[in-house]
Amino acid sequence: MAYPLGPAAWLHGILLHLRAVIAARQPSAGAAAPVLGLLWTRLHRLARRFAAAVARVEAGEFPRPRLTAARPGKKPCPAYQRLPQGFAWLHRVIPGAGSAGSQIQHFLAQPETVALLTAAPHLGRHLRPLCRMLGVPPPPALRPAEPPQRPAVPRRRAASRPAPVASPPAPPSAA
Repeated sequence: MAYPLGPAAWLHGILLHLRAVIAARQPSAGAAAPVLGLLWTRLHRLARRFAAAVARVEAGEFPRPRLTAARPGKKPCPAYQRLPQGFAWLHRVIPGAGSAGSQIQHFLAQPETVALLTAAPHLGRHLRPLCRMLGVPPPPALRPAEPPQRPAVPRRRAASRPAPVASPPAPPSAA
């Protein structure tokens, strides 16, 4: 089955359905309302970023592999802006999210999606969090690529200190 509008539009439709489920759940969410608001924003951004990344891949622009390192100046996200973690956490918050999970599973099984993810494995970084939150086991095409290895740098050995020498015993005094 070919995508009539492309994989980005297909994923956008799935996420639009999931956002509609969230909107229907929002009035009765109670304490989960802030989480649903964050999730709504996250799904909207995910759809936009995936569409932009697919457009770059179709234009022949592939990103250069980067060595990832911790940024010392980056502040951690405040707790009230973090979504829950764990496999299939969205099913506990929104009971109707299972249909979106099955749609994502079907989307990832399509030959066009597999070919796209094989040609551009960096697209998996957009889809892996979505699979984790919906409880969809990631297919082999979504497994993260191995980061490029840094050249081995010989380590400096710490200057070895000589062992402390015990002072010789004092001679017996002749008293």
